[in-house]
Order: sequence, then C-alpha cells, then structure tokens
Amino acid sequence: MKKLLLSIVMLFSITMQSQELSEQLKGVWSSNKTSYYVVILHDSIKGYEFINFSFKENKSLPEVVVNTGENYVTTKLTNPSNNYKVNITYKVVDDELHCTFEGGSNHQTVYRRYWVMTN
Repeated sequence: MKKLLLSIVMLFSITMQSQELSEQLKGVWSSNKTSYYVVILHDSIKGYEFINFSFKENKSLPEVVVNTGENYVTTKLTNPSNNYKVNITYKVVDDELHCTFEGGSNHQTVYRRYWVMTN
C-alpha cells in the first residue's frame, strides 16, 4: 500500500513538473542577436511544436523535438537552403529562455518572451 501511494505521488509530481515546463515554454521568444523568432506551443495530445521564422529572412525553418526532460526540451533545427543543422536545448531560467546550440554552431543565447496582443 505504501509503495502504491508513493508511486501515485511520484507520478503526480512528474506530471505537474511537465505541465509547469510546458506553461513556462509556451509563447513567442527571440533575442537581439538573431532575426528569428521561435513560437513554442504545447498540446497534451500532440506534445510540443516549435515554429522558427524570420521576417527579415522571409523564412520559416523546420524544428523537430528530439528529447524532453524534467526541465528542458531539445530540438533539431535544419535550414535546407544551406544544410545548416543544429540541436538546440531550451531551458527556462528566471523567465528567460536559455538556448544552447550544438552542431553547425556552438553557442548559448538568451531569448526573451514577446507578448502578442489579440482581440
């Protein structure tokens, strides 16, 4: 009985942490170091969806989720026009999105949330 209760508590805790991460990640993010924006959506059935686009470059780039953890999501981004490929690990730290790039570029960039007004 104790093991069952402990299992239920652990499952609830993991579920709550996952929901908290998805709520923290949802939104429109960008940095002054790039012309690209990333929109992060989450649905309990579909999971995460990352949409990367630039008004300046007039492009959108495919980004696919490859791994999710307790406090991070890792994606693979590909730019087919120049064969640029990079893995990006996203973590929320103090209401900022810390993005670690590994592959075609190795660096870390901090993104800030953009608020979108809707009617």
